[in-house]
Amino acid sequence: MKRRIKFDHVAKIEGHASLITDLESGEINRARFKTLEGSRFIEGILVGRNYQEAPLITARICGVCPVVHNLGSILAIEDALKVKVSEKTVVLRKLMMWGQFIQSHSLHLYFLTLPDYFKMKNSLKLLKDFPKETKQALEIRAFGNKLIEVIGGRSIHPMNSAVGGFMKTPNERELKELLKQIEPLLKIGAKITGIFNSLNYPKFSRKTEFVSLTHEKEYPIYQGTLTSTIEKGITKEKFIKEVEEEYSNWQKIKKTKLYNKIYMVGSLARLNINRKLLNPKAKALLKESGIEFPSFNTFHNILGQMIEIVNGLEESKTLIKKYLEMKGSSAVKKYQIKAGTGIGAIEAPRGTLFHVYEIDKLGYLKNVNIITPTAQFVNNLEEDIKAFLPNINDVSSEESKRKIKMLVRAYDPCMTCATH
Repeated sequence: MKRRIKFDHVAKIEGHASLITDLESGEINRARFKTLEGSRFIEGILVGRNYQEAPLITARICGVCPVVHNLGSILAIEDALKVKVSEKTVVLRKLMMWGQFIQSHSLHLYFLTLPDYFKMKNSLKLLKDFPKETKQALEIRAFGNKLIEVIGGRSIHPMNSAVGGFMKTPNERELKELLKQIEPLLKIGAKITGIFNSLNYPKFSRKTEFVSLTHEKEYPIYQGTLTSTIEKGITKEKFIKEVEEEYSNWQKIKKTKLYNKIYMVGSLARLNINRKLLNPKAKALLKESGIEFPSFNTFHNILGQMIEIVNGLEESKTLIKKYLEMKGSSAVKKYQIKAGTGIGAIEAPRGTLFHVYEIDKLGYLKNVNIITPTAQFVNNLEEDIKAFLPNINDVSSEESKRKIKMLVRAYDPCMTCATH
């Protein structure tokens, strides 16, 4: 007997998507996570344009994570043109990145995911029942937004960051004010992490591959080499050569495989690979969770995001202090325009992001390829759904539907990024 279960709209994710599963004789033979967003053809729009337009245009791919597209684009161009930036520029970029992680994770965790664990359909009820915690969550998110604004010029679609450096130096007085906020926010972050450590995560485990950047000395979001449980120390050039992008006539997302294997990117992948590089408070809070790593429970991805918020606050404190003591300049460096191909590999809140550009000798873009985190983990999400559903006795019950949507939301999918 064949049966189809369909969710026409999966709420509380970035963008619009549906979920379709086909069952036959009690077995799931297909699960489809389908975007309902229209394609915007950003890659095609960029071809023929001057390279300087790319960071500004790609930032518009997403309003939740514009910084990572902006900087990923800049890194690809700098790689193509062989531009070396100052250490001061790198510090500012890392600060922007952590601001992006803090604000994006905060939005997803507190207002889209946490209500599921209190069996609340409406996020507004969570705000009403936990007003103090909600205010504290908003304070953490506001810090992330302000950090981006001070360095990038505005919190959404930054304008100051450019190929070779920054157009404008951040106001040091504002950075010092942000520095004062970090210790109180770390205390709040520790308390809220305690909430996530105490959640009753569904019992689920499915072995899969994980991919993220890694680094010898720091928890990597801006710099590092690629590694995975498939192969360690992959260069970005080899990854782009080996990754397969799949097209279908029913799906607007270019799903990916690496060495013909599906894989997961995101906070859980980063923790599984890089947890030893966390800052002290974040590392201690992760240990308090009692979860054994590597973890193959996708629901732990949300705990990973909370740990990364705390780590981001700690790292921001270190980086702001370092910047204020540094000499030299973060201004745009002089460089020559020439033909070349470059790859920007950077960690977005939802996983590793790639921008690949071919530039001609006059500085115009000949070819563009953008591989987003959601496009990379959709295959893994569909396999998780197939493995998770047999554990549910009555798939049609409201409780079962809630748990299925919880699994989808644990990934924090971004449909506008996926349909760039």
